[in-house]
Amino acid sequence: MKKNYQEWWKILFVLSLGIIIGGLVTSWRFSKTTDYINSFFSTLWEKYFRMEEISHILEKEYYDDDFLSWKNVEMLQNAVKAYVDWLWDPYTSYLDQEQYSWLQNELEWDDSIEWIGAVVWKKDYYVQIEEIVKGSPAYKSGLQPLDRIVMIGTWETKDLTVWEAVQKIRWPKGTIVNLLIERVDKKWQKEYLYVDVTRDIIDIPSVKSKVLENNGIKIWYIEVSSFWDQTNKLFTHAISDIISEKVKGVIVDVRWNWWGLLTSAVQLAWHFIPEWELIVKTKYKTFQDSDYLSKWFWELENMPTVVLIDGLSASSSEIFALALKEKQWAKLVWKQSYWKWTIQTLYDFNDWTSLKYTVWKWFSPNGVSIDKEWIVPDIEESVDITWYVEKWLDSQLEKAQEVLIKEIIK
Repeated sequence: MKKNYQEWWKILFVLSLGIIIGGLVTSWRFSKTTDYINSFFSTLWEKYFRMEEISHILEKEYYDDDFLSWKNVEMLQNAVKAYVDWLWDPYTSYLDQEQYSWLQNELEWDDSIEWIGAVVWKKDYYVQIEEIVKGSPAYKSGLQPLDRIVMIGTWETKDLTVWEAVQKIRWPKGTIVNLLIERVDKKWQKEYLYVDVTRDIIDIPSVKSKVLENNGIKIWYIEVSSFWDQTNKLFTHAISDIISEKVKGVIVDVRWNWWGLLTSAVQLAWHFIPEWELIVKTKYKTFQDSDYLSKWFWELENMPTVVLIDGLSASSSEIFALALKEKQWAKLVWKQSYWKWTIQTLYDFNDWTSLKYTVWKWFSPNGVSIDKEWIVPDIEESVDITWYVEKWLDSQLEKAQEVLIKEIIK
């Protein structure tokens, strides 16, 4: 009997010890799990539910109900924009309905645009005119490159992005835009002018070319104003037109060409770069990397080439220019490029808004990424306003011809 009693005590002791240990382990695990859950929901609340909390307080206690109801949608839109803007990526943004509609219209490239014929860009605190289309309303109104637009109508440009400035300058044919211009002369004296410009339809073909003659040497000059689905077709057609001219060199002008299709830029590079040579590499976060190689054409492979670039040569223009510089030893003339070597995609929402965000980066044949840097030209040439305005001479193009002639005869 005593022996049985002792056996039971042993069993009870083991069971009790197991329960105690199990309880401690369970308690420890539960504590860790609880801490994790609390931490998770605390982070989630701080990230996403604070807006709901603020909205609830305002709906319950804000004095002016009608005003809050009227502004509520706009407040939420601006909150989403601010959240995305804090990435500090100038190409990632949340687009409201108006901005999304404008972007869709821009992507549907047309050779005819209703505007004033002035290419503008943000320069420090102001919007600056970079180029004037000859014969355009801006040209007829006396506007000049390097003019600073201080006001567009009643809007000060220091408070506008270049995107917003372009939207306010563009408008239907026949309407008038009022501009306050700051012009600086060679003695750095400032002059302020009020200029009224009547908007019109301006034709801007994506490819224009002509044969220039310099010291008895024929040069093919081709201006590429955009990289779109028809650009390579037009470029190829232009090449067939100049074969009989027996040109000795090529100048490709991609100034003010600030966006377009990657595939179009690659196709144009085919004409200059030998078959199966790398033109550009794309690197993704969620997809396999891609190499874009040359194929099919390369008619201009051994042709001395100069590429004209500027501060508005971005994206596809930079891909094209750097590929020719690295693979065909082309010379780059004028000034540093815009440094946009990322690509964006759109995620469209069902309320006609959209998220535009960066999904990959580009790298040159030599592995160079110029994101947040510049393509530095081989030869820099500043704008000669006197030549440009009085004689309508393009000093950068003159310099490009000079550089090309040296390359041809050496």
